[in-house]
Formats: sequence, C-alpha cells, structure tokens
Amino acid sequence: MDIMNQIKEALDNNNNISNSVKDNLLTLINIFHQTFPNVELENLKNRLQSLVIESGSKYVYKEVSDYNPTSNKLTLNMSELEKNHDIKHVLMYQLLNIITAKNNYFGFSKDHKLIALNIGYTEILTNNLVGNDSEIEYHSDEVIATNLIANMIGNDILFKSYFTNDFNLINNTLENARL
Repeated sequence: MDIMNQIKEALDNNNNISNSVKDNLLTLINIFHQTFPNVELENLKNRLQSLVIESGSKYVYKEVSDYNPTSNKLTLNMSELEKNHDIKHVLMYQLLNIITAKNNYFGFSKDHKLIALNIGYTEILTNNLVGNDSEIEYHSDEVIATNLIANMIGNDILFKSYFTNDFNLINNTLENARL
C-alpha cells in the first residue's frame, strides 16, 4: 500500500477528527506530497492516527494555532481564526510541523535552537504550497531572516535540515562558510 493510502487509512481510523476536517487535511497532504514526493511521510501517518484537534481559548493561545508534538494536539484559536485568517494556510503550516515533529520539537528547532529560523522556513514553505488569502501577514520578520540565511547557505541545506531534523547541518554549514 502506498503512503498516501496509508495516510488516508490513518485519518479514517482517527475518531478525534470530523470527516470534513479529515477531507481538508487529506487535500493539503496531497498538495504537499505532489510538491515534495521525496519527503518521508511515515511520521505524519503515525501522528495522524492519534492527532487531536481542539479549540483553544484566546486568553491562553495568542497565536492563531499551536501544535504540541509531545501531546500530538493541534489547538486552533477560533477567535483569531475569525479575524480573516486563511484556514488553508494555517492548517498547512501546522501540517508541516506535524510532518517534521520529533519528540518535543519539529523542523530544526531542537533544544529551542533556531526557533525563528524554523518559523520563517515553515512560513516560506506554507506560502509556496498554498499561498495566503488573508489580509494578515504571518511571521514577516522570521521570513526575511530566513531568506537571508538561505541566500548565505543555500535553500537545499535548509530543506534537508528541516525535513531530517538536523539543525547541526545548518550550524556546520555556517561555521564552514566562515573559513
């Protein structure tokens, strides 16, 4: 069975998510997989089996959404979503976090290092995959900094580091660039 069928089966078996949300997630996962067919999706499949999506209080969650890789919970701040946020953009952003989730981190932000770079790169990938139909700009400072770093070390290094959770690849490349 190919990975997309396994992902669909994992979603179908998850009773925590409504059918309409499952359909939306599967559409976004298809977009991702068609764009990046060589990215490993086994972790995503495993996490989708038990993913919980919940509504969060605007007093607890200031951001529009939050994914906790330890509890495997995606929290959506519904009062923020109603402020003209693009839900497709928000869900793709969080799907990228789920795809790269390991233990208590995602992407290359292990040990709380490179968090701003991780946010910026996730935003860049999200914009490339689904765009942004809202009037609200997300993480513009992080995107600018990430673009500068990508120009210094190359997008291929960021891409590999992000999807393999290897933040040392970035550090080593930057260190070697100084020589």
